[in-house]
Amino acid sequence: MAAAGHPTKVYVKATNAAAVSGDEVAGIKSCTNGHSADLLDVTTFKDTSGWRQKMNGLLDGTVEMSGLAEFADAPQALIRSSMLSGASIWVTIEFNPSGSAGQKGFQMECKVASANFASELEGTVDFDASFQFTAAPVAV
Repeated sequence: MAAAGHPTKVYVKATNAAAVSGDEVAGIKSCTNGHSADLLDVTTFKDTSGWRQKMNGLLDGTVEMSGLAEFADAPQALIRSSMLSGASIWVTIEFNPSGSAGQKGFQMECKVASANFASELEGTVDFDASFQFTAAPVAV
């Protein structure tokens, strides 16, 4: 059965300690966690099949989140300050918060690639941020 998106919890903190409720990012409406691999061409001159042969190279990942700007929210403030300082942060995404250990989601050490704010005349102030992994994700 597919997991519902609504209960997803997103946490940001300055260490890899387990996330607690005070680390939950306020106002988040959308969150994406992407994993990717560099594919290396390992086709040799002896190959006569006409098809390229590939193997996985280095792995990488990203996190994207967006929602409402909450300037008093400590996790959002940590995102902004970490982008400016270059400090690592740990992002925990629990797509299944009620799941058992190792089945809730992932925690990733990341660098903040961007943090943006946007406002419309009669709308809300929106926030979005993107992160790049600096280490392998860990199941939580």
